[in-house]
Amino acid sequence: MRARIPGSKTRIVELAAILVVVFATILICLPMFSRAREASRRASCQNNLKQIGIVLRMYASESRGEFLPPLSPIIDNWMFDLRLVYPEYLADLNVLVCPQSPFSKPGLFDSARQTGSRSMDPECVSSLFYIYTGYAIFSDEQAKGLFDAYMIAPHSVIAGNILEVLVPVWPDSTRITGSPGYSGIPVVWDRVPLGEDEFSHTPAGINVLHFDGHVEFIKYSHYNSSNYFPATRAGAETFGSVMPVLPAHCIGFWR
Repeated sequence: MRARIPGSKTRIVELAAILVVVFATILICLPMFSRAREASRRASCQNNLKQIGIVLRMYASESRGEFLPPLSPIIDNWMFDLRLVYPEYLADLNVLVCPQSPFSKPGLFDSARQTGSRSMDPECVSSLFYIYTGYAIFSDEQAKGLFDAYMIAPHSVIAGNILEVLVPVWPDSTRITGSPGYSGIPVVWDRVPLGEDEFSHTPAGINVLHFDGHVEFIKYSHYNSSNYFPATRAGAETFGSVMPVLPAHCIGFWR
């Protein structure tokens, strides 16, 4: 016959209650930690865009006519010509990598121009993470007009900021008929991919650097109207649909 330990059942019940409370607390806190981690990563990409904004502003203030830098001469590379800003205005090319992107990896912009050595190369920077057009576009109509013109116009025309495009006004767009002001003109933004599983952020959306220097997060939806540009399907089907063919010495990109 076994001896019964007084209060043993009570202690077991108390322990079970404590475990339930602990597990419940963990379940409640996990989403909070996840959101905090996502906010931290999003802030990192936003800080990158703010630094890019400072770089572009410094370049424009010292350039003739206060123009922003032209597009990269590499076909389908929707990024400013890094040779004009690196390293004088931009010392670290890693600023052009969104650390939260699924494509982010060390040495992405590395070059091997010389045998046995690796170094960051401005010619190896692509529009894999951020998009820049060099033009004041703020609607789907303008994006499609610029993208189509880019496919046929000489690079000298595109880079010279002298391109003129006839842009139709779609029925569901009110943004193009007004003046958005500096705060409504996107300058650089997270690349909008064709596949929603390739977005750098959760929920799907992009950080956008505007002409006045502020950075805003815009949620993406396949059904976003032109008023949400560049976080629209047109933003994905234009600048987000192509990838540049980088020079062969850009080993980091092909690794």
